[in-house]
Amino acid sequence: MTDEEKKLITDLQTRVRQLILKHGDLQKECQSLRDKLCERDLDIQALEELNREMQAQYADLKIAKTLELSDGDTRYAHRRISKLVREVDECIALLKSI
Repeated sequence: MTDEEKKLITDLQTRVRQLILKHGDLQKECQSLRDKLCERDLDIQALEELNREMQAQYADLKIAKTLELSDGDTRYAHRRISKLVREVDECIALLKSI
């Protein structure tokens, strides 16, 4: 084996070792990114649940505000309650038809 061939083999071995080290580093980085992604998914789920809760609270607040009775709001509140009762009746009818 000539000196040039030995040098080529040595260079190849060095490059292979470098690739192996780089591969290990990339695997660690990939796992770190997967962990961060999992954390973000959990954060998103928590925020979506909070959003749903807040929307429900907002809807309840709107209904409570609608049901507040003052002198001029009595007719409006009556209409709103009637509408809600009709919606509930429609839902019950749909459930019975299933």
